This record gives sequence, C-alpha cells and structure tokens, in this order.
Amino acid sequence: MRKRTTLLGLVLLAGGCASAPSPASSPADDLTRYLPDENQLRAAGAKQKQAPSSFALKWITPLHVVAPCKGEMPWESALRNNTQASASAGELDVWQLAAVYQGYSGEQMVAVLDKALGCGENASSTTRFSVPGLADRQLGFCRRFREPRLSSCVVVLARGDRLLAVRIGSTSAEAPPLRAKLRQLAPTFAAAFDKD
Repeated sequence: MRKRTTLLGLVLLAGGCASAPSPASSPADDLTRYLPDENQLRAAGAKQKQAPSSFALKWITPLHVVAPCKGEMPWESALRNNTQASASAGELDVWQLAAVYQGYSGEQMVAVLDKALGCGENASSTTRFSVPGLADRQLGFCRRFREPRLSSCVVVLARGDRLLAVRIGSTSAEAPPLRAKLRQLAPTFAAAFDKD
C-alpha cells in the first residue's frame, strides 16, 4: 500500500511539472522589471511599501482606475499579465499598476480610459493634466474616488503593448499638491517603464 501511495504521489508530481506554465507566469511577460526599484524610489524622494508582484486579477489593472464607459469592457478577457506595487512619498500613498493585454496596444488602452473619463459622472468630477517631458503616450487626471474623502491624481503611460498607471492619493490633501507631487515622481516611473 505504501509503494502504491508513493507511486501515485510521483505521478502527480510529474504531471504538475510537465504542465505548461500559465501566460501570467511567462518570463517574457514579467512586468515587475518595468517598475522602479527601492534605490530609484529613494532617489526620487519616495519609499517602497510593497515590492512589485505579478498576478492575474482582472480588477487590479490600470483600466480599473476609472469606471468603464457604459459598462463596456471587451478587453477584460484579453488580460495577459498585470503587476502592482506601492510606495509612499511623505504622507502620500503611491500605487503602481502595470498590465499587458493580448491584441491591444498600450495606446489603445489609453484611448479606452480617455473615453471613459468623458462618460457620466466621470466627466463632472475629473480635472485633466499632462506631465511635460515624457515621451510616452500619457493621460493625467485628478478626481475623487469611491473611497470616502480620498482625492487622487493619476498618470497613465503607454509604451508598446504595455500600460502603466501611477496613482497618488490622500484623505487630507487636495488635487493641486497631489498633481505637483505626481509630476515630480512621474519621470522616475517613466524611466523604469521605458526599459526595453
């Protein structure tokens, strides 16, 4: 009986090792390398809270920083990989979300967000801005999110098939200082995101 149990365990182990890796675990799709490391964050005046980690949760992506236009989300099933990390800049929280979608370019995804910002209550509660000097297609905006009293500013960057959203938020600061801090930090995130 012991031999049979051992043999069964080896068969299951071999089967698990032989299975093909999921798309989210493919080294080619590893997005953690496109987020700044601790030293880069420190040089920019920020501190890492959560190291970059990859997973495959469709609701933790750059496209979920804004409610979809008319609830349309045809890209949801196209998610190939996504990564998140967090940092702090003084009293401010900084969230980083990166993703790759099968069959969509980063610029197409920025266009999706741009359209969503013009829909419904998004349009009335959003102030747009840009970050000078960034080569990537970008979309910047400030608004109040669902969390009570939380004001946030976001910059979304597109490069190739990648999409990155950097969101900075606070329950005590208003949009102008948040926007200023995000403009200060954006070049650090863009430099890491643009690595080939």
